[in-house]
Amino acid sequence: IPTAFGQVLFHPGYMGKCLVFVTAVGIMPARIQGRPAEEKRTHPGDLVVMCGGRVGKDGIHGVTASSEVFSEHTPAGHVQIGDPYTQKKMHDFLLEARDEGLIQYITDNGGGGLSSSVGESARFSNGAEVDLARVPLKYEGLDPWEIWVSESQERMTVAIRAEDAERFMALSRRHAVESTVIGRYTDSGKLHLTHAGKTCAWVDMDFLASGFPQWEFDAEWTPPERRGRLEPVLSPPADVGRLLADMLARPNICSTEWITRQYDHEVQGTSVIKPLVGADRDVASDAAVLRPVLGSRRGLAFAQALLPAYSAIDAYAMTACGIDEAVRRVLAVGGDLDHIGGVDNFCWPNIQYHPAANPDGKFKAAQLVRACWALKDICLAYGIPLLSGKDSMYVDGHLAGRYGETHKVSAPETMQFAAISVVPDIGRCTSMDVKEPGDLVYVIGVTRNELGGSEYYAHHGYVGLNVPQVRAAEFIPAYRALGRAVEAGIAASIHGVYRGGLGVHLALAAMGGNRGIRAD
Repeated sequence: IPTAFGQVLFHPGYMGKCLVFVTAVGIMPARIQGRPAEEKRTHPGDLVVMCGGRVGKDGIHGVTASSEVFSEHTPAGHVQIGDPYTQKKMHDFLLEARDEGLIQYITDNGGGGLSSSVGESARFSNGAEVDLARVPLKYEGLDPWEIWVSESQERMTVAIRAEDAERFMALSRRHAVESTVIGRYTDSGKLHLTHAGKTCAWVDMDFLASGFPQWEFDAEWTPPERRGRLEPVLSPPADVGRLLADMLARPNICSTEWITRQYDHEVQGTSVIKPLVGADRDVASDAAVLRPVLGSRRGLAFAQALLPAYSAIDAYAMTACGIDEAVRRVLAVGGDLDHIGGVDNFCWPNIQYHPAANPDGKFKAAQLVRACWALKDICLAYGIPLLSGKDSMYVDGHLAGRYGETHKVSAPETMQFAAISVVPDIGRCTSMDVKEPGDLVYVIGVTRNELGGSEYYAHHGYVGLNVPQVRAAEFIPAYRALGRAVEAGIAASIHGVYRGGLGVHLALAAMGGNRGIRAD
């Protein structure tokens, strides 16, 4: 799997609990055996098959631990132990089984393990019977509940017809993948779990379908002006050259080439716009473009954006600007504004108010509400469907102090937005590095007094008040005009203005092309 795009961001709030965002992108045939490929359901009589790795104690409460405050009591056992070799064999096997039409339903054993994958898939048939003693284990000693909830990796739950079992298992043996029938789907209205002949659970399917009780919490929004946010009193710098050099050296702006080159972006040989571009392939691209079907001229543009510093002023702006930046990134390499999908990934500090343990919980809750408003408003304005999403709450930790005390550290309210777009013709893709002497430099858009939350203010120790705003009605015509320029082939290079502002990104475009830029 090529690692085509990535970012690194530093903020002291992540010292309590660091975050690692991963977005996976796949393609699939539109139809399999004449049926729409995305349709899947279980039927009474279908077999419940677990494929891939075995179950161990690693990964128990993995999702639970990711949504708790980190402390000295956080167990290490929730971290799964990966086995990519087993995963690759399983993938190859399942693709072949898919193409033969052997799979009725398939889902991963991620959060919650079998409890989630079987519990969710059984809702289609309205019941299932599972014998937990049949589940292959890494070692002895697991209790039935541990087998049921373990999130050990490299496992998939698959529903197959009984008459397809022989062919399915033959393919599994051919690829040296362990596949085990652990039960069958029913229409009994019950989820029935047994172990060693004894019933462990007997749950009404209606209960599983009823949904989690709605959590109610208090949210109180205080505008940034009333929280003491002000614009700093700063005079224009006299030594602009030194300022630019120092800005380019900031951890959130400087080169991450040394990290990018530790990952393989060329495996499968589909890269069009690579993560590092320019004359010397050493400057980060706005986005990556892949050509997943080598016989096609169409490509996929992918990018992510992350602006947690804006949350210090307003999480609405943080979310809105993150979406807009991700959109601009894919447009910069030739993406199509009318064909963009998004993934929202929320990571939030604890929003549950407690007068001593979490006195600002009501404000953090209001920030979450405002971020959700922004997600709705901007995605509707840009016409972006949300293909998937995730949230991890309780991004808090307790750090030891010099005198044996601990200090609570909460991460800034964070939403990373990933955007993927279809590139109609990879021959029209553009990169950010300037190309030839004499090319003209245009800035699309209006520069406003919106330095709040910027790297420039942070460099001087300020936050500010005037955070950037997304004006969709104004931006969309400009983005469409840019798209027409790309389609006409008249843009030699395109680069968005992101963290650090125009000065930083003019410099990066010049460095990418080993040229200079004269700008007024």
